[in-house]
Amino acid sequence: MPYPRAYVYVLLVMAVIAAGFWPSYFAVWGSVPWQFHAHGVAASLWVMVVLAQSWTAHHGRLSLHRAVGLSSLLLFPFLIGGLAAIIDVTAKGYAAADHPVRMMFGGPFLIGLALAIAAYVTVYYRALKYRREVWIHSGYMLTTSLILFESPFGRVLNQYMPGLTIGGAEDLHRIMPAILWSMAIELAFIAAVWLKYREKATPFLVAGLFIVAQMLTMGPLGDTAWFKSLMVMLGNAPSAAIVATGVAAGALTSWAGWQAGRRPAVPIAGTAQPA
Repeated sequence: MPYPRAYVYVLLVMAVIAAGFWPSYFAVWGSVPWQFHAHGVAASLWVMVVLAQSWTAHHGRLSLHRAVGLSSLLLFPFLIGGLAAIIDVTAKGYAAADHPVRMMFGGPFLIGLALAIAAYVTVYYRALKYRREVWIHSGYMLTTSLILFESPFGRVLNQYMPGLTIGGAEDLHRIMPAILWSMAIELAFIAAVWLKYREKATPFLVAGLFIVAQMLTMGPLGDTAWFKSLMVMLGNAPSAAIVATGVAAGALTSWAGWQAGRRPAVPIAGTAQPA
């Protein structure tokens, strides 16, 4: 099976998620907005699914592997809906000017989230479409946890890395450099995987293109007047409409990817063929 130590890498991502989001989410579970729970629960379950798929594949538990894979079809709409919920709370916070971080970085955050959704939809669709080709399928599924790495690791850097730590409002400008460093580490990891496995690691290059797109657009576009107007419009839109759009996009991806990966129909011998 490909990527024999992949489950160790997924465990590392889980540890980074726990460390990065501990102060702002896990430690204050009962007082955060519902949008945080919509994203936090779905994303945490998703990483567990990827971990379980990797572990079962490498330990010969293929029936369990397939069952976990089928469960991802149901979970994926909620993963995208959870990301849409973060877009919702970010836009509403920006429109209400309720927090200095959202006022400074609401635009870049929203662009990053939109590109993350596009990345998830792309790689999961392709994971389903090529689910009978183990290198391609496993690569695309593993990239979904890689995409989750940037945000919590940036927070870890802001907590512990000298020169990037945030001690007060005067240090908030360090948030974006920490995010960019996290993305650079993701790209370095992708480069290492590519150098080892070459064309077999094409799914990681696809994820890398989305990460590069985030790096190039989050800063410049997020500060433009038209994008700020878009954020205010989203901030005034019903939360249910934004989240439902995300859930619908995820459900459509699950359905389309599953259909694309179905075996072609084989004509039964002796059956009359149309002229």
